Amino acid sequence: MRKTDVTKHEIKADLIFFLVPAIISLIAVFIFDIHWSFYPGETVFPPSKFIFGSPVPYITGAFIGGVIGFFIIKLFLLGVQEEEKIESVKG
Repeated sequence: MRKTDVTKHEIKADLIFFLVPAIISLIAVFIFDIHWSFYPGETVFPPSKFIFGSPVPYITGAFIGGVIGFFIIKLFLLGVQEEEKIESVKG
């Protein structure tokens, strides 16, 4: 188990680990929202049709995507850390 305090660098890293997937999820929700604009006869810029009438799907999509992405990144880093421990014991 950990015996040291949480550092500022860890907090900044965790914030980045949350924000990157949240922004990617926000972009994915936006593309889904305007996907009708990609059909023939519609304009992409500015988008001609929107599916969502409120910002709630954007907020929830970004939050859920950020949380899921955060845990995936943390699990990946935990696996890398465990693999490094195994390699240091072998070597």
